[in-house]
Parts: sequence; C-alpha cells; structure tokens
Amino acid sequence: MLKRPANSLKTTLKERDPVGKWSRATSSAKFRVWKISQTLLQKYRQHLLQPFRPFPNKRGILFIGYVQAGLGLGESLRGMIKAAAHRGLKFGVYPYRVGVETRIIGEFMPERYDRQHRYDFNMIEVAADQVPAVFRTVDPRHIAGSYNILRTYWELAKAPREWEPMLDGIDEIWVPNQFVHDAFRRIFAGPITIIPPCVVIEDTEYPDRAALGLESNQFYFLFSFDYYSSPHRKNPLGVLDAFLAAFPHHNENVSLVIKSTGSELHHPDIKEKIRVAAEADPRIQLIDKTLSRKEVLGLIRACDCYVSLHRAEGFGLGMVEAMSFGKIVIGTDYSGSTDFLSEDTGYPVAYNLIPVEPNEYTWSSDQVWAEPDLEAAVKAFKLAFSDRDSSRRKAAAGKMLVDRKYGVASVGAEIERRIDELELGRA
Repeated sequence: MLKRPANSLKTTLKERDPVGKWSRATSSAKFRVWKISQTLLQKYRQHLLQPFRPFPNKRGILFIGYVQAGLGLGESLRGMIKAAAHRGLKFGVYPYRVGVETRIIGEFMPERYDRQHRYDFNMIEVAADQVPAVFRTVDPRHIAGSYNILRTYWELAKAPREWEPMLDGIDEIWVPNQFVHDAFRRIFAGPITIIPPCVVIEDTEYPDRAALGLESNQFYFLFSFDYYSSPHRKNPLGVLDAFLAAFPHHNENVSLVIKSTGSELHHPDIKEKIRVAAEADPRIQLIDKTLSRKEVLGLIRACDCYVSLHRAEGFGLGMVEAMSFGKIVIGTDYSGSTDFLSEDTGYPVAYNLIPVEPNEYTWSSDQVWAEPDLEAAVKAFKLAFSDRDSSRRKAAAGKMLVDRKYGVASVGAEIERRIDELELGRA
C-alpha cells in the first residue's frame, strides 16, 4: 500500500479545510488593512499636530481686541493702533469678536490683520475679567512666548480681588491714567504703565444742527450715555435735576439734549423718568437710538456745552472729544476725568463720596463713588451759559491740552518709549 507523502497529506487537508483557507485569506487581508490604517493614522496624527507648530515670529506688537466693534474699548483700541501707525511702529491686528458679535460696525485696517504670526508683544485690550476668555479662544501660538500686555480701563477706585487670578499670564498692564493705575496696584504685582488714550477727531464734514434736528438760535447742553454702561454711574437723572434747577423757567434760550442707547432692554424705570421730564419740558430733547461715529461727533460739535455728572469714569471719552472740538465741558471732579478737567479747562463739579449699592454696578462690593453736589452743578450750568468769555477761555485751554496729550503723535511716542524700554530689558 502506497503511503501518501506527509506534505501531500497537509496539502489535502488544506484543500479540504475551507475555513482554514478563509481564515488565512482573512488574516492576510486584515494585515493589509492594518498596514493601511497605520499609514492613515500616522498621517492623521501629523495633521493633528500641524496646528501646534509654532508660528513664525515677527517683530513688533500684535493688537488684540474689539477693533471691529462699536463700543468704548473698540474706539480706544482703534486709537492706539492709529497712534502706532503714525509713529511707524511694526504691528499687526487680531480682530477679537467674542461677546460683541451684535455690535460689529465693520473692518478696521484689514490689511494689518494677522493670524499667522507670533509677535514679540501682544497688547490685549479688553475688560480685565475677559482675559481668561481671550486666552481660551485666541490661538495659543499667539500667546506663548510673547510679552502679554493688558490694556484696560476700570471706573471704580478698587479693582476687585476676584480679578487677581484672572490676570495670570499677563506680564504688564497699560492704563489710561493714575486713577486706574491705583485701582489695579492692589491686585497686580507686575509693571503698570500709564499710556494715555489716543483720541482722533477726523477732519471731515459733520452733520450740522439742521441735519440733527436742532435749532440754530439755542444754547445746547449735551449729555450722552449708554444704558449698557450703567445709568447709575453716568447719572442722567442728576443732569436733569441740575439743568431744571439752573433754568427753571421755560423762556430761556437754552436746551438740554440727552443722547442714549440701549434703553429697550435696560433700566426701563430710568428711561420712563427721562421720558416724563422731556414731555413736561420742550427744552429737553431726547435722541434715543444708535448713531454712527460721525453722527455722534457731529452732535458734540453742534452743541455748546458737554455735561458729565458722572459718579465714576475710567477715562471720560465724551468729555475729551468735546474738548477736541473746543467745547465747554462740565464734569464731576472725580476719577479719570481729573487728568484733563480743571478750573483752567472747564467746570469741575464738587462731590461727596457715597457707597455703591449692589444693584448699581458690577463688582460693587465695598466700593465708593462720587455724588455730584447739586448746588455746584447748578452753578456750573449757569456760568457756562452766562459767562461766555470765561467759558471760551476755558474751552480753548481744554482743546490745547487734549490735542497735545491725547493726539496720535504724543500717544505714539509713549507707546514707542515703553516698547523700547521692554526690548532693552529683554535683550
């Protein structure tokens, strides 16, 4: 009997074992799939790692903030950028939009937008409590390795202790004046540098009184505020009381314009009081809507005297803009406005410090602010209206001061000076 060779037996068994044959084919296919998947996985890993490769470095400053938004911090940032451009500094712009999507007004210097480079310095202009949001949402390659400067404002005398951990990652703070400097000194151990804001009044044709619905023969006081910025702080009712006390009769050639925004959703009780006062006195004119930047400046230019009986101000942009137009200014002699408003440049109003109530402002615990003295405010209203020679001298001095202190040349030089100091220190 012939014996089948051993290898022949194995071959026969393989032929009769379709499961084994399928298994071997499957194993081979699995290996090929595994090999392909490993190649794809490697490529995917490389793709995932790609965003975290460092950005190429650029000399200069990256300005990060609400450059496209129609709000105070946006206007302030645009001014800083104009000052840097005027000075010829190297810079880029990162338009940060988080939280202000509904207040976008358009692009600003889009040719400078840069999301592809890391700069030596970041100047981040937001409220201090928004710093963590910036660090969460801006690509970390912009932040890591750069010297991070926070440019910010604050209206009350003390920056809240709760902000201290929010400033982790900030190397330096730029503030507009000594008042804000002192507020942050208690919670920030790093350098705090005073860099005045840059206030730019464009040389253009503004709407006149007729276009704004104002009479040609009236003396107009102007008060402007945003309900988003707290009417308790801006104090519109105090302005109404002072105006009516200064001019109780309806036959004076004098009017008060109250410009407001944001009232549909905020503080309806205050809005109602203002409405009732305007209905009772035709000399009080309300403009309760959003105006363009050009229209706002046109309104300031069209009026005779700008009034701010604020309880606290981080700066006081409206007052400075009015001074830039050579207008008379009445303002509370407290907080940020003391940097430019004095007896020489306008009518500062005396005050008493009072506690800030919990519902009146954010982070109000253990805070105080000013209550303008009504008698002093009434006197200022009367003098601004009746003593035209003195008012003109004050207005001229105010214009000279703000043009020098807050112009692009002066602010640009301050930015360059500080950046030069920092570069020498890092060399």
